[in-house]
Amino acid sequence: MATSASSSARQQILEIASQLFYQKGTQNVGINEVVAQSGVAKRTLYRHFPSKDDLILEVMQHRASQWIAWFEEAVSSKGGTAKEQLLATFDVLQGWYSEPHFRGCPFINVVLEIADASHPAHQVSVQLRERLRTYVMQLASEAGVSDPTAFSQQYLLLIGGASLMATIEGNSAGAQFAKHTLEVLIAAGG
Repeated sequence: MATSASSSARQQILEIASQLFYQKGTQNVGINEVVAQSGVAKRTLYRHFPSKDDLILEVMQHRASQWIAWFEEAVSSKGGTAKEQLLATFDVLQGWYSEPHFRGCPFINVVLEIADASHPAHQVSVQLRERLRTYVMQLASEAGVSDPTAFSQQYLLLIGGASLMATIEGNSAGAQFAKHTLEVLIAAGG
């Protein structure tokens, strides 16, 4: 059983590594930097995460569970009906894209940085994408969209495009363009 201090050190490492990986990229952050910033001994880091790949994987899993929980909660708080919630997704994303430290979608970033599709961190991004697609498909079904499966794939194109625009252009305008396109898709029945 992990002690409270051990659990605290592990959490500290995860939080610091998550921040550093997001700010600088996973390939540009070494274990020594994570150790220095987190204030734990290298031995402690390796006790919790035997390799950098293990650390990257844990960070991505941690981020993915935090992100989807945040997203679903924020969306449900912005709209009453499923249609309102679908449209609110891009209002939520616009707020995220407008944050001062936004540096792109961390899940897209990792997939681009780690070109190996068999890397476990890559799979975390794929799984998150599927979880998001399933969530949108459920909302689309509740909103009466005629083909929720196709609609959910179209939605993923919109979110990917909006995220890319926010990353490249440094502004959140893409979220509103995506929202308007989503309105057209919903009006057309999906």
